[in-house]
Amino acid sequence: MIHSLRGTVLSVGDETIRLEVAGFGLEVYASGSLLARSVAGKELSCLAWLQVSDAGMSMFGFSDESERSLFLELTQVKTMGGKLSISLLRHLGAGAIVSAIMASDASRLAIPGLGPKRAERICFELRPKIGKKFAHLASGGTEIKASVSVDGEVISGLVGLGFSQGEAAHAVNLCRSEGGDREWSEEDLMMSSLVRLQRR
Repeated sequence: MIHSLRGTVLSVGDETIRLEVAGFGLEVYASGSLLARSVAGKELSCLAWLQVSDAGMSMFGFSDESERSLFLELTQVKTMGGKLSISLLRHLGAGAIVSAIMASDASRLAIPGLGPKRAERICFELRPKIGKKFAHLASGGTEIKASVSVDGEVISGLVGLGFSQGEAAHAVNLCRSEGGDREWSEEDLMMSSLVRLQRR
């Protein structure tokens, strides 16, 4: 089984990164934090999981072991495949997901493609496991959820200005990662993201 990948980032998309590893170009479905670290032309290391199904093979990438472990727990929930599980990690992040499950708040798991019944199933099936295994990720869950809401508004605004979803999300994630614990207003995050996009 493939445990990790290291190579040069060829491109960064809305959902995936293309990574050149030992001469092979791999398409990797990435978590939000991994997308934020991915810069075309730069070297990148990540943890990985290769899923083999009737539909073919899919590679998933993560920033750390907690993300990968949570991803694997999500894929154990009935009707939750790898692509929907990584989409949840890309939209919300591990901390917000764990906080929502521990609070049995299915509404906080609402993302495109994941309806309320499926979200309720995630909370019901995973809550007994999540509390013990991922409690350390739950701190700051409320703040994470709030930041996700601000990020979504800024990304929508940037897309409205003509940037692609991938470019907008990447710029916002860079601002978040470089800003540390800074509390961003929607206006400040929009302006900082625009500066990064214009530099590119």
